[in-house]
Amino acid sequence: MTTVLIASFISVGICQDFGKDKTDSIRYNNMKKALVSAEGKAKVDLLNSISEMTELIGARWDTVLMHRKYDTIKFYGSKAYELANKIGYKDGIAMALINLFQHGSPESISQAPLKDRTIREENIRKAIVIGEQSKNYEILGKAYSALGTLQTPFEPVEQSLDGSNKAEYYFQLAKDTEALANFYTWGATDYAGEGNYERAFEYAEKGIEYLKNENVKFVNWHQFLVGVSLETMAGLYTSIGDYDIAMNYLKEAEKHSLEKGPGWHMDNEIAGLFCEMKQYDSALHYWKRWRNGPDFEASAGGSKASGYAILAKICLANKEYDSALNIHRMDIEWFKPFNNKYGIAREWVLMGDVYNKKGNFDSALLYEKKGLTVMETHNDRPLMMKSYQVLSSIYHHLHNNDSAYEYLMKHYVIKDSIDNRQFFLRLYKQKLDAKTQQTKTQLSLLDKDNKLKTEELKQESQQKNFLFILLAAFLLAGIFVYRAISLKRKNERLRLENALTVQGLQHEKKQVELKREASDLQMQALRAQMNPHFIFNSLSSINWFIMENDKDKASDYLTRFSRLMRMVLNAQEPMIPLEDELKMLELYLDLERLRFDNAFDYSITFNNAADAGTVSIPPMLLQPFCENAIWHGFRNKEGHGHINVNIRAEEYLLECTITDNGIGRKQAETFKSKLPKKEKSLGLQITRQRLSLFSEENNATVNFEIEDLAGENGVSAGTKVILTIAYQKANEVAA
Repeated sequence: MTTVLIASFISVGICQDFGKDKTDSIRYNNMKKALVSAEGKAKVDLLNSISEMTELIGARWDTVLMHRKYDTIKFYGSKAYELANKIGYKDGIAMALINLFQHGSPESISQAPLKDRTIREENIRKAIVIGEQSKNYEILGKAYSALGTLQTPFEPVEQSLDGSNKAEYYFQLAKDTEALANFYTWGATDYAGEGNYERAFEYAEKGIEYLKNENVKFVNWHQFLVGVSLETMAGLYTSIGDYDIAMNYLKEAEKHSLEKGPGWHMDNEIAGLFCEMKQYDSALHYWKRWRNGPDFEASAGGSKASGYAILAKICLANKEYDSALNIHRMDIEWFKPFNNKYGIAREWVLMGDVYNKKGNFDSALLYEKKGLTVMETHNDRPLMMKSYQVLSSIYHHLHNNDSAYEYLMKHYVIKDSIDNRQFFLRLYKQKLDAKTQQTKTQLSLLDKDNKLKTEELKQESQQKNFLFILLAAFLLAGIFVYRAISLKRKNERLRLENALTVQGLQHEKKQVELKREASDLQMQALRAQMNPHFIFNSLSSINWFIMENDKDKASDYLTRFSRLMRMVLNAQEPMIPLEDELKMLELYLDLERLRFDNAFDYSITFNNAADAGTVSIPPMLLQPFCENAIWHGFRNKEGHGHINVNIRAEEYLLECTITDNGIGRKQAETFKSKLPKKEKSLGLQITRQRLSLFSEENNATVNFEIEDLAGENGVSAGTKVILTIAYQKANEVAA
C-alpha cells in the first residue's frame, strides 16, 4: 500500500503544477527579465536559479513538453556554466554542474546510459571539490544529495547512505530548512518503499517539522511536499494496521491540497486504503469518485496507472480475473511513453498474481519472473515478498516443490524482516507517545506548581499592600490629629499670652501690632479647623476603597492625598502664591473625582495674562466653594457634573468665578431637609470668617456672591460663585 500511495503521489507531482500560488511564476518571470541587465556573478546566479526553477514551473502533460522543459533547463544551466568558467566564478560553476546533473535529461539518472552516469558523477565530484574549497555548505549539501541518487533506485538505500548522510550534515550546517524538508520527505518515501518503516517514520516526522517553516524559496513545491509528507504518514500507519490514523492523515492531506496545494482530492488514495482494510465496496465507491472527478483528466499516465491498479485489486478480490488482467495491460501502455521500467515491472508482478489465481501457471511464472528481476534491482521489499509468495504457489501447482519451498523461505525472510520493522515501528510509536504524554504530564504539573506559587506570591503581595495602606493611613491620621491638637493648644496659649500682653501695653503702636498678631493666630486656628474636616473625609474615602478591595484606587488616592497634605502643611504663611493655591485645588478636585468614580470633571481657565506665580492670596480659599459644589450640587445629580474655575486679575483686584452644573441650592436644601441629621456647611462658614478677618486686617473690600443658574425652561442649571479679593504681588509679600 505504501508503495502504491507514494508512486501515485509522485506520478502526479511529475506531471502537473504543484500549487495555485502564483509567487513562483512571478519570481521566475522577473528573473528572466532581470537577465537583460545582469552581469558577472549576478548573471550566473540568475541563470542557475532559472535552471533550478524551470523544474518546478509549468505543467508537463506529455513527452514532447517534458523534452522542451528539459531543453530549457539544459539551456540555462549550460549558459551559467559557460559564463562562470569565463569569469572564474567557481561557486557558479559548481551550481551549474549540480543543476545539469539533476535536471539535464528527461530520463531519470538511474535509466541513463552507464557512460552518461559516469560523466555526471565526475561532474558532481568536481562540484564537491569546489564546495570544500569555498566552504559553501549549500553547494556541498546539494552535491552530496545528487551523488546519493546515482545509486538509487537500482541499488539498496544503504548503499547511498554515505552521500545522503553528508548531504544531511551540510544542509544542517547551511541551516537550509527548505533543503532539509525536501531531504527528509523523500528519504521517508524511499525507506517506506524498502519496508524500513521505523526509519521512514523518523524521516517523515523530521520532514513535517521542517515543513512548518513558511519562509521558503519555492512556495508551490513546499506545499506539494507537505502533501507528500502527510500521505507518507498515512502509508506508514496503514502498514501497521492503524487505519483510522491513516485515514485522518489522508483527509488532512486532501484539505491541505485543496486549500494551499495543487488542489488534488484523495479519493484514489482513500480507495487504496479501503482495499487494505478489505472493504472493497467502499474502495470501489471512492475509486469511482476519482475516475469521474477532475483529478483523473488532470493526471498523467503514471498516476492513472496507479489508480487503475487499485481497481484491478478490487476486481481480483471479486475474482474478476480477466478484468484485472485488462487493467494491468492498460497500465503498462500508460507507463510506456515515460519509459517507466519500474512501473511496467510492477504491473508484471501483479499480472503474475492474477494468472496464478486464474490457474494459468505458465503465464503466471513468465510475468512473475520478469517483474521480480526489476523488483530485486529496486530492492522493493514489499513487492519482492509478494512475488516470492506467488512464485512459491506457482511452483507448488507445477509440482516443483523444491523451488516452491525455496521461494516460500525467501518470502518468510522478507516477511519476518518487514514484520519486525512493523513491530519496531509500533514500539517506536508507543515509546514516542509515552514520551510525549510524559512530557505533557510534566509540563502540566510544572504549570500547576507555577500557578500555585504565583497565587501564593500574589496573596502575600496583596496582604503586604493592604497592611502598608492601613499603616500609612493610620500614621497620617495620627500625624494630622496630633498636629491639629498641638496647634489648637498653641493657639490657646498664644491667645492668652497676647491678651495679657495687650493689657500690659500702653503704647498704641504696640496694640496695633498685637492685634495683627492675634488676627494671624485666629486665621491659623480657622485653617486648623478646616484641615481635620477635609482630612477625615479623605481618610474615609481611603478606607472605603480598602473595604472594596480596590487596591489600585486606594494606592492612587493615598498618593494624591499625601501630596496634597504636604502642600497644605507647607502653606502656613498668611499669603501664598496663587500658583500654589491652584495646585492644591487641582489635587483636591482630583481626589474628589476619584472618590466619586469620575462623576464630574473640572477646568481652570484665565481670562487675561495674569501670572499665577506673582499673585498672592490666603491659602485654601477656593477649595470650600468647590467642595460645596461637589457635595451639594452633584450628590443627587443625574448625569455628569462639571466645575469651571475662571480667574481674572486686573491691577490689584482678583476675581474668581466658580461655576457648576449641579442641582442648585434650592434642590440641595430639599434633599438636605429629608436627611435624618442635617449637615453643616463648615467649609463656607470658616471661609466667611477668614474673609472677614482678612478684610479687617488689610482694610480691603473682600466679598463673595452666590447666584443660582437657570436653564431655558426655568429649571435649575447649577450655581455660580463670584469671589472678589484684593491681592498682593509675591515680591511685596516677601518684603
